Amino acid sequence: MSHATSYELFINGKWRAANNRATLPVINPATEKVFGSVASATVSDLDEALASAERSRKAWSSRPVKERGEILVAAARILATKAGDAAKDLSAEQGKTIAEATGEYARAV
Repeated sequence: MSHATSYELFINGKWRAANNRATLPVINPATEKVFGSVASATVSDLDEALASAERSRKAWSSRPVKERGEILVAAARILATKAGDAAKDLSAEQGKTIAEATGEYARAV
């Protein structure tokens, strides 16, 4: 990547900064250069995320199995179209080879 990317928290269906606005650098272990930054969640951020996840679990569980399957297949198709770029980011973030990162996304799909 040619520029550092900043990642926020995804809580209750929205992207946002941590309550304390703090971030942590993400360093490419192969080059030791900053790849990006991530929001540093507080305990209250985590409590909010857990409460949201529990509400979502209940809503997801109430959907018919066929509908859940259709949603997961659609998500896999979307991921497959983005796997190449995602593998490059994963490689930079984790220091993995592109082949290994691509394999991870292929298994996820």
